[in-house]
Amino acid sequence: MNAQIVMTPRNLILIVCLALFLVWYVSSWIYQTHYLEPRQRLGGEIGKLSKEIEQGRNNFATMSQFSTQNIGFYYRSLPRNPNDARSLYSFWLLELLQYCGFESNLVNDHTPSRLPFGADYRFSVQCTGSLTQLSYFLFEFYYAPFLHRIVSMTLTPIEGNAERLSFSLTISALYLTPRQVNDPYPTMNQLPVGAIQRLASNDLNLYQVIANRNLLQTAKGGIDRADYAVLTAILTNDDQKEVWFSIRTDDSIIKAQLGDSIHIGSFSGKVVEILDQDIVLDRNGERWLLTTGESLNEAFALPPETSLN
Repeated sequence: MNAQIVMTPRNLILIVCLALFLVWYVSSWIYQTHYLEPRQRLGGEIGKLSKEIEQGRNNFATMSQFSTQNIGFYYRSLPRNPNDARSLYSFWLLELLQYCGFESNLVNDHTPSRLPFGADYRFSVQCTGSLTQLSYFLFEFYYAPFLHRIVSMTLTPIEGNAERLSFSLTISALYLTPRQVNDPYPTMNQLPVGAIQRLASNDLNLYQVIANRNLLQTAKGGIDRADYAVLTAILTNDDQKEVWFSIRTDDSIIKAQLGDSIHIGSFSGKVVEILDQDIVLDRNGERWLLTTGESLNEAFALPPETSLN
């Protein structure tokens, strides 16, 4: 029995609608994939390139203005060859450290960072010396013509010698690209020479007041024993009270009775009252209260009118 499909007006309408929907879907996909999205990507790339071009123009204008107004800087730039710049400047730093009397000198150079107008070379310096030697170093460092600066500096006291310090410095030195193609500066294989007036005076003796002002003079002698002198006991022997101070830096004990003077570290005073858990110390005419278990530097001043009896 053969079946026949009867094409009714309703079926025809459905087929036409389905065909139109497929045509619209395919057309939309083609438009979105092959026209709209590529144009959007192209527009984004054009915008990105336009910003880069504008930034390049601004950098070029800045460099041109800089080269015109600051022509002297090019005579102070590190050499053009990166190997020469790193090795020659490192050697100069080592010579300067030795000249200033530093010991255990170590200089490390790092890969330079590219800049729009050249390169930034970084150098790490380790050495030991005194504040006087540091003043010599700073004078010679900033008297040199190079485009350099000290980015950071750490000073660490050496145990057992308050006059000696361990220094850790990070130094930045610049290389500038030539202003013109045939410009001889920066030089090819040598450091700049000469001196630049960058200091208030060219006389080192005028800066000796900096070295003579020892920043670590309060640390001479090590730690303050008063911080570690703790009132540990109040004892009574034959109706005579006695106080014990334990010095926790060396496990020693200092004993005192009423009227005795004590001198421990930065603390000097006299025992004027002994109570059950507290004592009163006279320090330069002031009365200081100290409780068992506290260190001398934890004592606090009492008002003149206060009475503990």
